[in-house]
Amino acid sequence: MNKTLSWLAMAALVCGLAAGAQAQPVYKWVDAQGKTHYGSQPPPSHADAEPLKLQSNNGSTRSVSSSSSGKPGQQYNADGTKKIPKDVEEFGEGLKKSLQTVDSKQVPLNCTAAVGNIHDQADTMLEVGQKNVRDGYMSKADFDKNAPKIREARGRYSVSDCQSSSGNKKLFYQCMSSSNNHVMGCDKQYKHE
Repeated sequence: MNKTLSWLAMAALVCGLAAGAQAQPVYKWVDAQGKTHYGSQPPPSHADAEPLKLQSNNGSTRSVSSSSSGKPGQQYNADGTKKIPKDVEEFGEGLKKSLQTVDSKQVPLNCTAAVGNIHDQADTMLEVGQKNVRDGYMSKADFDKNAPKIREARGRYSVSDCQSSSGNKKLFYQCMSSSNNHVMGCDKQYKHE
């Protein structure tokens, strides 16, 4: 099992769930088979989908993409970071489940696309982690401890590594060739050294 990439999956949760509701818009849609999906962009067949709306603790409704600014009654964790509202936590759990699911439609191996997707997702984890620190949902110490692991894992994946891969690692790269998949889902399905 690739411990670094599995750690990336955990980092996605730590970095993504805390600010997921405050970063970019998140869409929810149901496919023809009745399966619920979450993503930063709706699929072309659901281009009319709208960003999810969450209700804040004070009862006002806000878009998932909006940011909160020092609302009264903010609660804090023991380490001084802001507590994540229950509705955002529940949304995050649904998002986590969705990110761990691999699209059943297989695409051909495309090393350039796979590596680009891996790098983009690692960069997004780092950006969201930095935003979480700025917004008070993650301590700087936690980010500084975990960010080097994401950067190191990101550096392990290259086009040449993809081209010479075999077994589950090759299947992982094939999985990541689809922009519909997330590193969490592909790692879960195709564990590799």
